[in-house]
Amino acid sequence: MRKLEARWLIGASMAAIAIGGSSGVAGAQTNAASTEQGGGIRVEQGSNPDRPTGALNASQVAQQDQNEQDIVVTGVRESLRSAQALKRNASQILDSVQATDIGKLPDANTTEALQRITGVQIQRRYGEGATDFDHRTSPAITVRGLTQVQNFLDGRAVYSASGGRAFDLEGIPPELLAGIDVYKNAPANIIEGGVGAAVNLRTRLPFDQPGQTISGTVRGNYYDRVDKFGYSASGLYSNRFDTGIGEIGILANAVYSTSAYRQDGILANPQNPIPAGSIAGAPANARAPMGMQVYDDLGDRRRLGIAAAVQWQAADNLLVTGQYQLAKYWFNRRGAYYYTVNGGAESNPLPGSTFTFNKDGYATSGSLQQQNFETGRFDQQLWSQSQNFTLGADWQATERAKVHFDVQYLKSYYNADRNGHVLTLFTATGQNTATGSPHPSIIDFDLRGSRPRWDVRDKALLTNPANYATPFIADALQRNTADTLALAYDIEYDLEGGFLQKLRGGARYSDNSIDLRGTWNGVCLYATGPDPSCSAKDGTALIPLSRNPQLAMSAPSPHFFDGKSVTGGLLYPALPGGGGVTGDVWKQTKALYALFGAKTKDAFTPGDLNAQTEKTYTVWGSTDYAFEAGSIRFDGNAGVRLVKTDLTSFGTQFNSDGTTSPLAVDKSYTRALPSVNLRSRLTEEFQMRFAYSKGLARPNFDQLSTNLTLNNANQVNPITGRPSASSGNPRLNPIESNNFDLTAEWYFAPTGSVTGGLFYKKVDGFLASGTLVQTFQGRAYDVSTVLNSGKGTVKGAEIGYQQFLDFLPGLFSGFGVQANYTYVDSNVTNPFAVAGSGMSAQLPLEKLSKHNYNLIGLYEKGPLTARLAYNWRSSYLDQTFGAGTNQPQYAKPYASLDASVSVNLNTHVAISADAVNLTNRMNVTYIGTIGQPLQYQLNDRRFGLSLRATY
Repeated sequence: MRKLEARWLIGASMAAIAIGGSSGVAGAQTNAASTEQGGGIRVEQGSNPDRPTGALNASQVAQQDQNEQDIVVTGVRESLRSAQALKRNASQILDSVQATDIGKLPDANTTEALQRITGVQIQRRYGEGATDFDHRTSPAITVRGLTQVQNFLDGRAVYSASGGRAFDLEGIPPELLAGIDVYKNAPANIIEGGVGAAVNLRTRLPFDQPGQTISGTVRGNYYDRVDKFGYSASGLYSNRFDTGIGEIGILANAVYSTSAYRQDGILANPQNPIPAGSIAGAPANARAPMGMQVYDDLGDRRRLGIAAAVQWQAADNLLVTGQYQLAKYWFNRRGAYYYTVNGGAESNPLPGSTFTFNKDGYATSGSLQQQNFETGRFDQQLWSQSQNFTLGADWQATERAKVHFDVQYLKSYYNADRNGHVLTLFTATGQNTATGSPHPSIIDFDLRGSRPRWDVRDKALLTNPANYATPFIADALQRNTADTLALAYDIEYDLEGGFLQKLRGGARYSDNSIDLRGTWNGVCLYATGPDPSCSAKDGTALIPLSRNPQLAMSAPSPHFFDGKSVTGGLLYPALPGGGGVTGDVWKQTKALYALFGAKTKDAFTPGDLNAQTEKTYTVWGSTDYAFEAGSIRFDGNAGVRLVKTDLTSFGTQFNSDGTTSPLAVDKSYTRALPSVNLRSRLTEEFQMRFAYSKGLARPNFDQLSTNLTLNNANQVNPITGRPSASSGNPRLNPIESNNFDLTAEWYFAPTGSVTGGLFYKKVDGFLASGTLVQTFQGRAYDVSTVLNSGKGTVKGAEIGYQQFLDFLPGLFSGFGVQANYTYVDSNVTNPFAVAGSGMSAQLPLEKLSKHNYNLIGLYEKGPLTARLAYNWRSSYLDQTFGAGTNQPQYAKPYASLDASVSVNLNTHVAISADAVNLTNRMNVTYIGTIGQPLQYQLNDRRFGLSLRATY
C-alpha cells in the first residue's frame, strides 16, 4: 500500500513543477528557515570554495552577513547577532533563540529557553519549565495564548506518543540544540498543524563547521528544596573529509543528564458560607475554608539525547544528508496529599475563635473545628522515547532548478505506571462530620503574610498510626506507541528577474499510526476483604493500619513550606519496599495489592485500547515576488497549501446487554490553506511586514479515540426521550484559524534592533464536552462526547529591543540589554456556561497572561560573560472549571529571576555558573476572585556549575 502511495506522491510532486519548488521548512525538509528571498541560497565554505553545500539551514542563513570562516557560534554577542540576522532575513515572521556556544543554549532547559521569545509563555511544573504529569497531551508552551503549536525537529514534523500532537520539549536535552525558531504566521511551505505557531528545534550538521570540532561539557546542579544534586555530561565530534567520492562530513552529539525536584504546596479548600452567628462581628457575606491541605511532591528526571548526522557532497550539484535523533526521558514522581474530607454546604468555624476577613468577605485567618483528614500517595513512573531517522537530498538539477527529496521515519513510545494508596482517620464506611467521626481535629490557619500557615491543635493525633485505616488502593498502566513515515519532494525554479522571482512547489505524504493503551483499576479495602465494586454498606469496618504498620511513613518533607505549617508532622502512605521515587513503581504496587489479597489489572481489555491510522496528502505551491515603488523595495511570497486528511479510529462498542463488537470510524476532510507575506524595505535599516495565513490544528489522538458505550435503551432522558451513550469522537474537525500580522523592524546595528508588531487571530472549532444525537441499532441515543463548539479571537501586540552599548567607554562597552513585551487579549466560548451555571459565556484562553515581559541584562567583555534575566507574566485563567467548584480557577502574576556568569579560561575552556528562581517566588492560584486563594506552591532554586571545552 505504501508503494502505491509513494507513486502518488511522485506523480503529484512532478505536477507541482508547474506551480513551483521548495526551500525553508518546505514539507519535511532539513532547511529550518528561508533566506532573504525565502529560498535556499547556495553557500560555499570549507576547503573547496567551488563546491556548494546545498540549501541553507537556519544557522547558515544567520551567517550571511558574516565572514565565510566565522562558522561556529560562540558568545552571547554572536548568538544575538545570529538570531537577529535570522529574523531580519527570513521571508516570514520569525523569532529565534541561538546557542551561545556548542552545547549551550542560554537556558538550561529547552522549554525555559523559549520563554525569552516575545509572545511565548511557558508552564512551570516540578521545578522546571514543563507540563503537568496528568496532562501530558497539553504542551508546556503557548504562543500568543494558543496551545495548538506545531513542532519540528530540523524542519520535520514530530510528536510524542502521549496521545497529543506536541513533541515532549522537556524531554529534549538543550545541549543537543543549535537553536530554536518560532514561526508565528506560517507560509505555504511550512507543514500544517498549528494555529498558534510552529516551533522548530535545530540540531547541528557537520557542514555547519569548516573542519574538525570537538566539544564536551560537564555540569553539576544543586536543587535546594529537595537538597539533592544532579549532573549532565555532553560531547560533540564533527569533521569534514575530502575523499575520492566527494567531501563527507560526520557529526555525533550525545547528552545524558539527571535532575531532582521538590514541590511544596498548601491548599485552602473552597470557602463556603459560615453558619449564621457563628463568628462575632463577621461581615454579612462571610465565608471560610472547608479545610486545609498539604501537597508534597518530589521526584527525579533523566534524559538521554543523541544527534548524529552524515553529509556527503556527492557532486558539485548534489548534497545528501542523513540524520538520526534519539530523545529518551525518564520521570519518577511521588505525589502525596494530606487533605480534609468535610461535607456539607457550610464551613465549620470554631465557636469563640478570632477570624479576619478580606474586603470580599473571605476568611484570611481563623480556626476550624471538626476537621477530618485522609492522606493519599500517588507514585508515577514515566519513560518515553522518540527516534527520528531521516534522509534528504538536495540536487541542483539545472542552473535555475533545485530539487529536494526527503524521507523521514519517526518511532515513539510512551509508557507510564501509576498507583494510588490512601490512609484515613475514619474507621468505617459512611462516617462524616454529621454522623460523628472518631478523630476530628481543630486547625488554625493564617493566609496573610509572605507565606500561608496552618496547623492542628492536637499534633499527636496526626502522627499516631493507631488512628489510621487503609481504605483504598489503585493501579494504572499506560503503553502507547506511534510511528510515522513521511515523504516529501519539492522543487524551486529561479526566474531570474522581473516581478516574479521564484516559483516553488512540492508534495508531502505522511502515514501515522498510533496505539493508545491505558488501564485504571481501583479496589476498596474492608475488614471483610477487598472489593473492586466499592459497594459495602455504611458502617462496614475498615482495615486498621496496625495490621500493616509498614504502610505508613513520617511526613511531610523536611522543612516543608519553610517549616511554618503542620509543625508536629503527620503520616503519608508508604509502599512495600519503601521508595517509589526511584524504585520500581509497578513492583511495589503488586506487593501492596498482595498484602490485601487484591489483584492489579495486568492486561489490557477492549475498553483500554484504541488504534488510529492517519494519512495526509499535501500539495503546495508558492511564488516569490519583488518590485519597487519609487524608492521603496517590496518583496514577499504568496501561496497555498492543499491538505487532505484520512483518519480511521478502531475501538469497541459496548452494548447494554454485555455484548461487544469491533468499531471502526472513518473521517476525511480537505482544506486549502492560503498565505501571503509582503515586506517593504523603506530604508536599509527599516522594514515592515504584512502576513496572512490560514492554519489548522488537528485534534489530539486521545480525543479522536473511539470506544462507544450504549446504556440501557429503556432508560430515557425525560426531556429528550432518548437513552444515553458515551464515546470519544473520531469525527471531530480540525481547529482552524485566520491569522493576520503587521510588523515594523528597525535594525540599527548587527546586535541592535527595535521591533514591534500587531496580530489578530480568528479561531473556530475549539473543543468542548457536549452531546450529539446518533443512531445505533436502529435507536437514537444522546451521546456524551467532545465537540467542535467553540469560537474565539486572539489579538495583541509585541515589542522587542536589544542592543550592546558599544558606544560606552572601556569596560562599560560590554553591557547590553534585551527587553520584550507582549500584550494578548483573547475571548473564547466557555464550554461550561450552561443555563444555571452562573458562569460567563465568554472567557480568556486557559494558560494565557494578558501581559508578559522579559528584561535581560547582559555583559560580555574579554573572557567574562554574564546575564541577569527577569521574566514576568500577569494573572491568567488556569482552568475553566477548576477546584471542584463551578468557578474558573486563576493564577496570580508570576516572576522568575535567573542569572548566569561564564569565564573563558583560555580560547578553548570556559567555566560557568548559573542560578534559576533566585527570588524563591511562590506560585498562587485562586478561585473566581483573588480574595479566595486555592493553592500556594514553592519550588526548588537551582544552582549550576559547568566546565566546557571546545577544540
